[in-house]
Parts: sequence; C-alpha cells; structure tokens
Amino acid sequence: MTTTTSTVVELDNLNIAGVASGNYSVPAPRSVGEPPSLRDSGNNQSKRSETEPAPESVVATAHGRYRMSRLQASLVVTALTGVSFLNTMGSGILTVALPTIVRDVGLDGTLLLWPASVYALAAGCTLLPFGAVGDVVGARRVWLTGAALYSLFTLAVGLCRTPAQLIGFRAVLGLAIAMCLPTAVSLTTNGFLPGRWRNLAFACQGMGQPLGYSLGLILGGVFTDTIGWRWGFYISAIINAVLAACAFRVLPSPPHDKVNKALFQRLLHGTDWVGAVTISASLGILSYVFSVISRDYKSLREAYNIVLFVLAVCLIPAFVFWVHRQERLGRPALVPNSLWRNVPFTSICAAVFFTWAVFNAYQYFSALYFEHVEDLSALETSIRFLPMVIVGAATNIVTGFLVEKVKVRHLVSYSAVVTLASPLLMALVTPSWGYWKGAFIAMLLSPLHPDVLFTVSNLIISQAYPGKSQSLAGGVFNAVSQIGNSVGLAVTAAISSSVAQQSSSDDALLRGYHAAFWTCFAAMFLVVPITFFGLKKGGKVGASK
Repeated sequence: MTTTTSTVVELDNLNIAGVASGNYSVPAPRSVGEPPSLRDSGNNQSKRSETEPAPESVVATAHGRYRMSRLQASLVVTALTGVSFLNTMGSGILTVALPTIVRDVGLDGTLLLWPASVYALAAGCTLLPFGAVGDVVGARRVWLTGAALYSLFTLAVGLCRTPAQLIGFRAVLGLAIAMCLPTAVSLTTNGFLPGRWRNLAFACQGMGQPLGYSLGLILGGVFTDTIGWRWGFYISAIINAVLAACAFRVLPSPPHDKVNKALFQRLLHGTDWVGAVTISASLGILSYVFSVISRDYKSLREAYNIVLFVLAVCLIPAFVFWVHRQERLGRPALVPNSLWRNVPFTSICAAVFFTWAVFNAYQYFSALYFEHVEDLSALETSIRFLPMVIVGAATNIVTGFLVEKVKVRHLVSYSAVVTLASPLLMALVTPSWGYWKGAFIAMLLSPLHPDVLFTVSNLIISQAYPGKSQSLAGGVFNAVSQIGNSVGLAVTAAISSSVAQQSSSDDALLRGYHAAFWTCFAAMFLVVPITFFGLKKGGKVGASK
C-alpha cells in the first residue's frame, strides 16, 4: 500500500497529465461536395473569400483551400486525442502496478521512482526543441514519428526483463510523447479554422488526459490481479499502433513533403538551437531538483542539489538574454521576449503554471488522504476519483461550445472561483465527515477550472504565435504546465512534511495534508485576479473568423 502510494508523486507529473507553416493539402477524393479542383488561384480565390464565408470544415492554408469531410475531421481529432489518452493511461497503469513491476524485473528500492521520473524528465526537457523542429520539418512527420515510437516502446515496457530495460524504455517513451504533444497543437490549429471544430478538438484532447489516467488506474489494478500487468502495456501498444496507422491515412500532408537537402538546411539554420539547449537544460535540472525535494525536502540542503538548482536558475536569464539578441538581429528565437508584452499571453501562461501546480498537488495529496488517513486500498482510492473524471470530461465538451460564445475573461476567472472551493474543502475535511459531505463535493469541483483552462490556453497561446510556429506554441503550453507540475508538487510536499514533523499531535499526518491543501488554495486564489484582469482584452477566443 505505502509503496503504491509513494509512486503517485512522480506519476502525477506525467499529466502534462497537445503543421509546419500550415501547409496542408488533401486529395480531392476525400472531400465531400467539392468541385474537381479544390484550389482557387489568384484573384478568383480572393473574390470567392470576399463573397462566401468559409465554413468551419474548410481549411485555409498558404497553398489554397480544401474541404475536410466530417468523417476525416473526426478521425483526426480521435487520433490526436487517443495518443494523449494513452499517455496518461500508461501513467495510471504504472501507478497501481509498480510494486509488482519492481518485483518482477528486480528493480532496486533506491530506483523505485525512476520509471516515472525518467519519463517526466525526458519529456520536460524536449518539449520546446521538438516543437521547434516540428515547425521546420513538419508537424505531421514529427507527430507520426513520436506516435510510432510510443507504440513500439510501450510494447517494449511490457516485454522488459531487467531494471535497465524498464528505465531505458520509459526514457524513450518520454521523448516520444514530447514529439506528439506540441505538434498536436499545430495539427489542430492548422487543421481547423477558428471556430467550433478547433474548439472541440482542443476540448477532446483535454478530456483524454483525465479519462486515460483513471482508466489506467482501474485497468492496472484489474490486470495486476488477473492476467498480469504486462497486458496493460500490450493493449495500450496495440491501440496506439491502430491510432498511428489511422493518423497516417487521415492527417493532411503538406505539399511537396519530401526529405531533401533544403529541409536539413532549414532545420540547421531555422531553429534556435542555442536557446533550445539552454532552456531545456534549465527545465531538466529544475525538474530533477524538484523531484528530489518532493521526496524529501531536506535534500535541498545537500551541496549537490544546491549547485544544480543555482545552475538551473542562472540559465534562465541567460536564455532571456540570448533570445533578446536573436530577436534584435532578426534571427530565429525560441520564445521571443516580445511575446511577454502580450498581456493575454503572459496572463494565460501564469494561470497555466499555477493551475497545473495546484491540480497536480491536489490529486497527489487527495490520494494520500484516502490511503493513509482513511486507510483505503489503491483501487478504492481510484474509485473516489471517478467524479473528477466524469465532471472533467463533461467540462471539456461544454467548454468546446461555450468558448465561442462567452468572453474568455469570464469563462476562466469564474471557473477558478468555483474550483477554489475544492482545496478549501480538503483543507478542512476530517475522516468524521465521510466521503459524500466533503471529498465528493471537492472532487466534483476540482476539474472545472483546469479543463476550461486547457482549451482556452491552447487557443490563446496558438494565436500569440504566427501560423508557422504552432508546434512551438504547443511546446510552450506543455513546458509551462510541466514545470508547474514539478514546482507545485515540490512546494506542497515540503510544506506538508515540515508541518507534520513539527506537530506532536496524533493527527500530525492530517495536519500536514491540510497545510498542503491550504497552499493549493492560496495558489488558486492568485489565478482569479490574474485571469480576471489579465484577460480583459481576451474577447471570445473561440469565435469563428
């Protein structure tokens, strides 16, 4: 029980549980109701666009227009959502099955959390570089490569026999998902015009993460007790392979999508590699240090961790200086400093940071409360998270429809106010309350703001970046949420441990958990003014254009 619970620390960090230049083209036979030639050229296209508003299923690209059938559009959304779903499903399976996995492969106790840690570390370090690469060589190519690798190495995890194989395969899985998440944003943004289809595509991707994690928790428990934990990864690999094959057929291909010398030249000279390496090193080191702190906050006093932390912090101003220089010289900059003058962009990034810090820590300490205070099993604990999953799925779908009708300022800030009640209830709850009086209501309210913010933030961040940099925009969102996960868990774990150790009462553990939830409440409280005032000029980001 204790071993299973401790793995949640690192596994929850995975819930981070989304085409270059928009240059798509689709063969005419896939279209419905289109004339033989889908491309308008010159003045004819301009004249047509002035007199006939483009329906949402028409995708405007740099090379013309085409109509995507509803079936093809649905399959595109399913494929992109499916990989996000399987990403967190694997995390859920690992959470429940890790004690058995450790025993089967002979993993040493000192490396207990490495299968989860190395996955999050590999993904967090490479989100921005893979986003930049996707904008140069094509988001479709990078996404398909990542999906294929994810399927292959998910199968490899199921087949592994040694600790080195398990940790190595999990590291490659982290790289693979880092290829898929940012490029999925580009494929969505460049695949659908602003409007309902794009909104629902982002909403579905947001819905896939909590559903996948929860199903993984349940399947992990069932498979471990019946046919074996390996079958969870076998089934995940098969589903992923089917989705990748489907995506290969339905994802629109950029015209002249050929590997040539010019492509490698663009990759070499059109990407800010110095900036990518600098910020990736900083994020990777910070993720490692925060991971260590989350297990034992006293480890920050060790000289080794202090040096790493200082180095990571120093790399941040170095990155800021470098991108300023790149921007001033008119060269590629990974995250141009001028973007931070865009108030909605800056505000939404701050909101994503605090929200994911709170949501990740909230899930972790809720699981600890159920298992250590109420003495429930891992399966019983996962069942108590089901209200969160159901409400989260419904919230994503509703947000997909509301985001084009309601001002983003109201949608995000009001949902943050409602979600404030969730950590507040858990900060006051005691075992005498029972589940239905406190924890159940907290679980119902907890996903409202994060799931609203997922859709809204992807829309705002993708609008802030030019059309040719949509994969990088996706990398920014996922990198901010990833570092928020790490910081939130490290800070709350340190506060909880400190309070529990200083308390001499019998309920010291509960006091520590309450302190963590009060910290979550304070952080979520900051989100309300940040979004209410920062998104004042945000308008209706999901409206058709």
